[in-house]
Amino acid sequence: MTVWADLRQVIVATVHPDDVAGQLRAQLRLGRGFGDPELDAHGIADDTMAVGAHTYLEVVSPTSAEHPMAQWLLGRGGTSGYLLSVQVSDIDACLARCRELGVRVPLTQPVQGFTVAQLHRGDMGFGLEIDGIVPRGRWFWDILEVDRPVDSRVDDIVAVDVAVKDPAHAAARMAAVVGVPADGDTVHLAHRVVRFVAADDRNGPVAVSLHAVDRAEAGNGFDAAGLDILLV
Repeated sequence: MTVWADLRQVIVATVHPDDVAGQLRAQLRLGRGFGDPELDAHGIADDTMAVGAHTYLEVVSPTSAEHPMAQWLLGRGGTSGYLLSVQVSDIDACLARCRELGVRVPLTQPVQGFTVAQLHRGDMGFGLEIDGIVPRGRWFWDILEVDRPVDSRVDDIVAVDVAVKDPAHAAARMAAVVGVPADGDTVHLAHRVVRFVAADDRNGPVAVSLHAVDRAEAGNGFDAAGLDILLV
């Protein structure tokens, strides 16, 4: 069996969802977002926006001040890069490797007939969700009529920078879990990459590089949603 892993979503957590999602939507000319009904039971609201045909930016927010996410955000200014969602070819093999590596899996659940698992932040160094959706190219939201404006400034996620205490270790661990090679501090997920950088005052996803539709815009950037957004 061919082993593959594809970066699909970059997730931001915030206590100001309207402001954060609104800024991303306005700056990048993204379409209307939609909510994941599976998250309601976990006390989380969300606004997911398509970036081209295959990737998404998702803004999640706690629905109560007592939610663990709300407590987690207290020391992060209310908004922070939160999680990466990666589609994998064989989630059972990934979970077996987690057991071998001592990576805890605090959440597994079936979604649309597929297994979704979130891995322990303390063991990975950052937030990672692995999604056993097959065949390759299929995603949760293919069943929806997703708004993808023709005038969007971007059409794909190219790279994500993730701040961690030990970049080389985090890259090796992520690569081992999903079953692809690491290249120093970088994990290649098809034509998208996750780059690990040394943490300073932030931890987790800190920057997202997006493919500019208008090539003249490549090199432009701005700060939004607690992230450095770069058009490339």
